[in-house]
Amino acid sequence: MRLRSITLRTALLFAGASGLILLSAGLWISAMLVAHFEEQDRIEIRGKLELVRRLIESKSSVVEFDRLPTELARALVGHEELGVLLLDGNGDTLFASIGERLADTLRSHRLPVDVPIEFKDAERGYRVMGLRIDSGLPEPGVLTVGVLRDITRHEHFLAELRRALWLAIALTAALMAALGWFVARSGLAPLRRLTERITAIDPERLAERLPTEAIAPELLALANAFNGMLQRLEDGYRRLSEFSSDIAHELRTPLANLRTQAEVSLGKARTPDEYRELLHSALEEYERLSRMVDDMLLLAKTDAGHLPNLRQVALGAEVGALLDYFEALAEDRGVALAACGDAQLWGDGPMLRRAIANLLSNAIRHADRGSTIRVAIDPGDSGGPTLTVGNRGPAISPQALPRLFDRFYRSDPARSRDGEGAGLGLAIARSIVRAHGGDIRVRSEDRETSFECRFPRAGERPHPPAHDHERPRIDAAGVAAGGRHTA
Repeated sequence: MRLRSITLRTALLFAGASGLILLSAGLWISAMLVAHFEEQDRIEIRGKLELVRRLIESKSSVVEFDRLPTELARALVGHEELGVLLLDGNGDTLFASIGERLADTLRSHRLPVDVPIEFKDAERGYRVMGLRIDSGLPEPGVLTVGVLRDITRHEHFLAELRRALWLAIALTAALMAALGWFVARSGLAPLRRLTERITAIDPERLAERLPTEAIAPELLALANAFNGMLQRLEDGYRRLSEFSSDIAHELRTPLANLRTQAEVSLGKARTPDEYRELLHSALEEYERLSRMVDDMLLLAKTDAGHLPNLRQVALGAEVGALLDYFEALAEDRGVALAACGDAQLWGDGPMLRRAIANLLSNAIRHADRGSTIRVAIDPGDSGGPTLTVGNRGPAISPQALPRLFDRFYRSDPARSRDGEGAGLGLAIARSIVRAHGGDIRVRSEDRETSFECRFPRAGERPHPPAHDHERPRIDAAGVAAGGRHTA
C-alpha cells in the first residue's frame, strides 16, 4: 500500500475531498452563527439602551430622577446576562448592576461606543455599547450609559460546535477513505482479472489473446494494445525460430562440403595438384561462410542504426559508379543499365552503395535478356528523395511479396538464387534504408518489378525508426512495404 497505489490514492482523494467540503461547510455555519449571535446581542443591547434613554427622558424633576435606579433595577429583572452602568457628567457612578471591578473595566473603554466591542474579564466574555443622554436637569446633566451583555454562554456553545464539527469532519474523512478504498478496489477488480489473464500467458502460449468482448470499455484500449504486443511477440518468436532454422540450414551446406572434402583428402594419398584443388574448393566454402558472417554483422549494425560515416551523399554519383561496376555483369546477362535524376541526402555513403548494389544485383539476376534495368532518382521537392530500381522479368507472386525482405528467404523458383549469396541481399538493403530513416517498397505486376527507396529530406539527419519486425504490408496494387509498419 504505497502512494503509487491507485486504490490508496483514490481513498485519500475521497477523504480529502469530503474533509474539504465538510470543513468549508463547518466554517460557513460557524461564521453564520457568530454573525447571528452578534446581531442578536446588538439588538438586545440597543433595546436596553433605548429603555434607559426613555426612563431618563421621562424624568422632569430631581425627585423623579431619584427613582431611576429603582426602575432600572426593576427593568433588569430576568435579564441576568445584561448589565447597566450609569455615570454622571463627572464620571461618578449613579447606578451599576455589575461589580465594581467590571465597572472599572467598562470605564476604561471610554464610553460611549456606537459599535459593539468585546472584552474579557475573569474568563468571561462581554459585548458592550454605550451612549450619552441629556437628562434635561441641571443635575446630573449629561449622563453616560453603558450596557454590556455576557456572551460567555455563546462562546461556549460555539466552542462546542467547533469541536463537534472537527470530530464530524475527522470521522467523515475516515469513513470516506474506507468507502473510497472499497469503491476503488471494486472498480479495479476488472483490471486485476485482466492482470491475472496476462500473468498466465507465457512464451508457450503466445497465440492466446485477451477476450476483448468481455472487457470493460475503459480497459479495451489496453487489452487491444496488449493483444497487438502479443501478436508482435508471436511473430518475433516465429521469425527467430525460422531464422535459427534458416541459418542452421545455410551453415550446414558449406560445413558439410568442408567435412566431405577433408574426408576425401584424408582417404588416400594424393598428388600436390589434387591437394591444391581440394584446398581451392575449401577456400570457396570458407569465403562463402565469411560473406555470410559479414552480412550478418552488417545487418546487426544497420538494425541498431549504426551509421559511422554520415555526410551529404550525391545519389546520382553513387548510382553512376555502381552502373560502371555492374556493366560487365549486365553485358554477360544480356541486359542494359540506365539511370536518370539526382538528389542529395544525409547518410553513410558506403552503406548506401551496398543497399543500391544489392538491388541492382537482384535486378540483373532476374531481368529478361534484352531488357533495360532503370534506376530513377526523384529529388522529392515536397518530401525526401526517392530511388527506384526497376526491371522487366518474371513477376513475384503475391504470396512471396510479404516475405521478400526476410533473411534467408527465397521466393518461387522463377526468382530463386543462382548459387550466389545466402538470401540476405534484400534484407540488408531494407535494413540500410531503414537505418537512414526511410523505407523500401516493392511492386511486382505484369512482368514489371520495381524497388522504391524513400529517404528523409536532404537537410535532415537520419532517425532510424524502432524496428517492429512486421512483415511488409501489401496494398491493392500489389505493393509491399519493407519499411516500418505498425498494426
